[in-house]
Amino acid sequence: MRGDELLDVVRNDSGHRVVYIYYEDAREPEPGPLVEEVLREKLLVEALRSRGITRLYRFQAEAIEKIRRGRNVFIIAGTGVGKTEAFLLPILERLLGEAEGIASLVYPTKALARDQLERIEWYAGRVFGFRVSALDGDTPEEERKRILLYPPRVLVTNPDMLHVTLHSAPEYRDLFGKTKYVVLDDAHVYSGVFGSHVHYVLRRFKRVLREKPTFVAASATVGNPSEFAEKLFGEEADIVDAGRTRKAPVFHVMLSPRARSRSSEVLWLLGKLSERGMKTIVFVDSHRIAESLAIQASGMGVRATVHRAGLLPEERRRVEKALKSGELDAVIATPTLELGIDIGELDAAILYGVPPTFSKYLQRAGRVGRRRRTGYVFLLLGNDPISAYYERNPEEFFGQAPDPVFLEPENYEVVKVHLVAMAADAPVRPAELSGWERAQLEELVRLGYLKVIKSGFIAPTRSGLKFLREHENLRGVGDQVKIVTEGGKVIGYREKQMAIKELFPGAIYLHGGRSYLSIRFEGDRAVVKPLPSKVPPVVTSALYYTLPEEGEVHFEREVAGIRVSYLDLTVTDVVYGYATKTFPEGQTISQRLLEAELHYKFSTKGLLLEFQPVHEWSEMQNAEAFHAVEHALIYAGQLVLGASPTDMGGISFPSGHIFIYDSFPGGSGVTKALYHRLEEALRKAFDIVSRCTCEDGCPRCIFSPYCGNNNRILSRRRAERVLGEALTLKLRAERSQRSGKPLV
Repeated sequence: MRGDELLDVVRNDSGHRVVYIYYEDAREPEPGPLVEEVLREKLLVEALRSRGITRLYRFQAEAIEKIRRGRNVFIIAGTGVGKTEAFLLPILERLLGEAEGIASLVYPTKALARDQLERIEWYAGRVFGFRVSALDGDTPEEERKRILLYPPRVLVTNPDMLHVTLHSAPEYRDLFGKTKYVVLDDAHVYSGVFGSHVHYVLRRFKRVLREKPTFVAASATVGNPSEFAEKLFGEEADIVDAGRTRKAPVFHVMLSPRARSRSSEVLWLLGKLSERGMKTIVFVDSHRIAESLAIQASGMGVRATVHRAGLLPEERRRVEKALKSGELDAVIATPTLELGIDIGELDAAILYGVPPTFSKYLQRAGRVGRRRRTGYVFLLLGNDPISAYYERNPEEFFGQAPDPVFLEPENYEVVKVHLVAMAADAPVRPAELSGWERAQLEELVRLGYLKVIKSGFIAPTRSGLKFLREHENLRGVGDQVKIVTEGGKVIGYREKQMAIKELFPGAIYLHGGRSYLSIRFEGDRAVVKPLPSKVPPVVTSALYYTLPEEGEVHFEREVAGIRVSYLDLTVTDVVYGYATKTFPEGQTISQRLLEAELHYKFSTKGLLLEFQPVHEWSEMQNAEAFHAVEHALIYAGQLVLGASPTDMGGISFPSGHIFIYDSFPGGSGVTKALYHRLEEALRKAFDIVSRCTCEDGCPRCIFSPYCGNNNRILSRRRAERVLGEALTLKLRAERSQRSGKPLV
């Protein structure tokens, strides 16, 4: 058997340690009734039979019945088990009996929407004779006119298009007004700030509808569907769960590279897999690593290329087509291919490190074994605290449930955009808004973005419309920095919050397969020049500190003798220098100060934990302890919540004050969730620092790639004492004055 032979080769190689092998058998969803017992339209029954489908799964029958009754539904089902049929079939049957109702199917990206078109058109067009249209940024002008003149019965679009057309193209409001069904597939994508944006887009969409719609969401990887649906839709939804399913058996192999680096381990595995004619996808979370691995794999005879954000859409489609047709042995992908775009049958996936969340692991692992052939997922552990934790606890990793999905509707930066957009869609009555939103609306009137018109309605000003045009990006918040060459050519954009840490003068920046040196940072633009080497052997890392300003406290409690508050924060990042490091080893070569510091100030939400300093320690020793506790708590928060490494930032003071905050302006909801699960996070943080065997700090316990102090002023042992005393209830919760230099 091919699987046994491959696993034997992996087991017998001395370049790595096989930490754990988890075998996942094929599992079909629970069978349900015959198609004719559920579906009313004879044409549809015959169409399904022509595809060999004579019986529905139980979850499909349940979803169909609920959608027919007009219930909002959240479908939890894996890839390739008929999730689309579960929502599409009852909607099409209902549309058949209605004169002009529309179903709006909203996908998170244009690429995914276009990928699903063929399947949707087969049911809607071939079986029912309905016209299906895609409305997105790539839709030609002639097709847009046709959509308005002859409205389709099924509209396939994305949140970005809804956002823009609602406020800037009034001719579409009549079309949107006919919508009776709103479907959000791959709904797990709507987390954090993007989810907050989509919450408001849906609220605005509901304002133009003639009647209350039925909402349907679908995903394989949402751990809190009831809570998430209510925040996303603003309404409750029934949950229909298919259970954990798989079309084919899969071996999940956790490896810890020993004699090889992780990059060399990827290349070794690619060689073994390509020798056996197996098609592979490699997932990485870094553009730089993706480009480097593709170059090296091609050099050893593996037909490999990169699929990532930053490539032109036509280039990404070419890669997808080449992989599907067999022209490629492997694709090296950033998270762009986590979503369900069809790239054909894959035999194996290699994951370069533990993914940011377990849900992302499930999405990436779901790429293999789709066509009833045994699949292989190789998870390569790194030299970091999360990898070290799961190397000790592999059963815990594979035994996890999908992560909860967080979003924070009360995000000032997000609501500011959508209150102006709402007023541009149609004048707003203050009574439509919550008390918190009315307070933000008054602030927008004060800023001159909104104005009061007759009968107390609110409308946008010219300044407000200009502000709206500058903030059409739903994938983030905050100011944008334009990246330009010395000749003035625009090569891209970056949010300012990240740009000051990636594009400071002297920074090496990778974009579009090229390396650039940043030579000037001019507030809203960074000037760069190309470097001769595609992937230089060094990287730069910002040195910075962060200053917190405390705002309103929303709630507080005592945990393990620590006073904990959830509060509003104003955070100022100050970049004062940078370190140059070897790549990929990360060894510091040099550090330099900038001629002028770079600043970025934003409002967010977060936690304040008030520990007591250890009196027999010096200020420096307390600084080492609480800086290490801050790093360990952020890693523990990732483990407990399934948060991404960049979801939270931290600041510590030698006085024992630690801030853990939402990294995104306005707040994402992640630290609010951490507030409620802080006891568990403290235990995991103690596990991280107490079970490492290093002298007093290393990459496997308290070092962080995001540390603004280049991982200086840290002590694992002192952090172990502080956390140990907290967990054995030796601390007393007391208010104290914050003092000392902040560390991040």
